[in-house]
Amino acid sequence: MSKIILYEDKANCCGCGACLNICPKNAIEMKEDEYGFLYPQIDIDLCIECGKCKRVCSYQNEEDVLHKPLKVGAAMGVNNEMVKKSASGGVFAAVAQKALEKGGVVYGCAFLNKDGVIYPEHIRIDNVHELHKLQGSKYVQSIIRDTYKKVKSDLKNGKMTVFSGTPCQVAALKGYLGKTDQSNLFTIDIICHGTPGASFFQAYIKEVEKKIKGTVIDFRFRDKTGGWGLKGAIIYLDRNKKTKKKLMPVQLSSYYSLFLNSEIYRENCYSCKYAREYRPGDITIGDYWGFEEEHPELLIENGGGFDRTAGISCILVNTDKGMEWLEKLKPEIEFAPSSFEKVAKRNSQLKVPSIHTELREKVLNLYSVNGYASVDSWYYKRIGIKKYIYEMWNLFPRKLQVLIKKCI
Repeated sequence: MSKIILYEDKANCCGCGACLNICPKNAIEMKEDEYGFLYPQIDIDLCIECGKCKRVCSYQNEEDVLHKPLKVGAAMGVNNEMVKKSASGGVFAAVAQKALEKGGVVYGCAFLNKDGVIYPEHIRIDNVHELHKLQGSKYVQSIIRDTYKKVKSDLKNGKMTVFSGTPCQVAALKGYLGKTDQSNLFTIDIICHGTPGASFFQAYIKEVEKKIKGTVIDFRFRDKTGGWGLKGAIIYLDRNKKTKKKLMPVQLSSYYSLFLNSEIYRENCYSCKYAREYRPGDITIGDYWGFEEEHPELLIENGGGFDRTAGISCILVNTDKGMEWLEKLKPEIEFAPSSFEKVAKRNSQLKVPSIHTELREKVLNLYSVNGYASVDSWYYKRIGIKKYIYEMWNLFPRKLQVLIKKCI
């Protein structure tokens, strides 16, 4: 029996997959628990007890190299079409496009449709035509598989390589690479609330398909049809195989609402070591919520260059390499200095981990015993008549909604 114990408590494992990638005998597999979260499992018949899996674990080890931001600001791309496809201001897309145009490769999370099931997976792209796959927020933990191995291979081959992911994934990659030359690597970590499991999300999609009587082929958590904000959209095939789109307001999506209320994340997310000012990536990106209050003079309507309806990103530049890239990007992005305190005011995970309530245990237990249908049913019973109010409200055009809010 293997003497290696990868974690003693689920709060000590972020599911990053570094241990799986580094195992020389492929003795580690990521297995789902009863709630759909992935955890590493060792095949004792293959394990040689070399200990590499323990040493590579950035989440449990204290040797992480984290950086205090050197510069903080607001940013948005100048390419309107690129920004439209992005969750906020299109900073990731600008970085990725620059790398791809120089013959580099980019890694990030995509929604892959395999046999009618949507899988959130990290993929590698090497041309701008695939960039759209990596754009937009995916509020679910991505499946890493052998991504870190591929990154290492690209770096050894001298490829300019961009890797984007959650802070724990960025730290995991750096821990895995060890002494590998990282001069051609540029890392982007996102401001992360926490991550639900992939199968939990897939089960939610199956419930959606029952309601719309169709097959979901894509899910956009941050659709910009009505402007920048928190509104999802489902792209699906109806019974006649016609592609259709249905907007999904937060309140009318059990998954989206539970996500934003921090009730469906991994156990470790609630004590995340990366929910702080010091960061693992060369840059950190996220939404600059409240930008219009912090920097009203920079809005287009006040003579500035930022359009809040299109989406505005916050960017923390954490390393010298990040500063170099910021200079490279200036023709492609609008940038304005800000401060960490202003950005963190509405991005609390830059200071503290997310907090759940007693509802988390109830939701996860409902799912593990009776499947996602029971979660969905419980959610709609809980919001009661509000469901119909939300449905009525979302029939109004966005401009009318804004006008009504101003009058209230």
